Amino acid sequence: MLKYRACISWVIILAVLATGLTPVTLVHATSLGELFGQSTGSGIGIFDVLIGLLAGNLLSKFSNLSPNSSGTFNLPGKQTGSSGKDVMGFYAEWWGNDTSSYSSMIKNTDTIKTIIPFWATVKADGSVADRGGNDHAAVLKTAKQNDITALLMVNNAKQTGSVLPIHTVLSDPALRIKTIDNLESYLKKYKLDGINIDFEMVPAEDRDNLTSFMRELSNRLKPAGYIVSIDVFPKTNENSDVAVAYDYAELAKYADKIVIMTYDNHGTWSGAGPVADVRWVEENLKYALRFIPKNKLYLGIAGYGYDWSSKGVESLEYSGIRELVNRFGIAVKWDEPSKSPTFTYMGSDGVKHTVWYENSESLKYKLDLVNKYDLAGVALWKLGEEDPGYWQVFKEKLHLK
Repeated sequence: MLKYRACISWVIILAVLATGLTPVTLVHATSLGELFGQSTGSGIGIFDVLIGLLAGNLLSKFSNLSPNSSGTFNLPGKQTGSSGKDVMGFYAEWWGNDTSSYSSMIKNTDTIKTIIPFWATVKADGSVADRGGNDHAAVLKTAKQNDITALLMVNNAKQTGSVLPIHTVLSDPALRIKTIDNLESYLKKYKLDGINIDFEMVPAEDRDNLTSFMRELSNRLKPAGYIVSIDVFPKTNENSDVAVAYDYAELAKYADKIVIMTYDNHGTWSGAGPVADVRWVEENLKYALRFIPKNKLYLGIAGYGYDWSSKGVESLEYSGIRELVNRFGIAVKWDEPSKSPTFTYMGSDGVKHTVWYENSESLKYKLDLVNKYDLAGVALWKLGEEDPGYWQVFKEKLHLK
């Protein structure tokens, strides 16, 4: 620090000398030859040039004042790269007095920038059903008091007949407008900051219809100051039936934020395996970045795990996983290729179980990808399910204050 101050003092002295010896007019030169060529006509002498070069050299060496690709300068103290990443947390209440998401939010207001409350469902007739839960107004008041943005998460109703409700809505222009009317009313009612569209298992035939819906939604909400975001399934090609409806490039034109749901690599539909194998995550991320600008892309982060046995597959929160480990005295193993924790145990009923999950250690490798590809941020599913150690890792890896 003392050496730095001494150098700055010399720079100031040289700057003063240069100011007294040169005219006020700024001169831009692309080469030393040009600079000397200008000196005879402008009154700048060789001494001025040497002082200017020396001062510039010192500034460049000790203050890193070198021009970047845009032609501007990275000033001392200006953070680049991972600084300012947006940490978003999905907020869900599974029963009337479920306060796990709320508790996580108020404990981590210094890190969370955005919450995404899962409060609404679009039905086949274009109406928007409130999913219930705790006092919406109180949750949003707390968020606002802590400068936390709130985006309404809305999903699609599940199939009850031969036609998917989401197909009925998306394929009918009049129903799309009715849906947008109802969503706008919901945002106004609770004074939310924007919306998060979480339409899943959309038929491939509705690819263009989904894009049209997002365009119409954006045209309606953005002029009113609302944020428009969408969650998309990960993919590495356009042949996957469950993900083909997400036209990444077109959706990026209308969404401010796009969350790639890079979790459930294995789940209730598969055999045991990592929830978010880091190799699988990166593969899907690289594909998404071919179509979606990095400043709009958010990496989906899991806070949970799965327990596979002959009885089926059960989703477990981190706290439940730790209870299992402590109850059965389990030795947790680290799977190096996937960068994931895993263990097996024999239940009290004699049934063998295999568990894969995410913790603060596996999170580090996901955040390394966020920094490597300079993404806009992360989106955690869901607040309250995660390893409490996540929050310190978020701060350290994303350089959050």
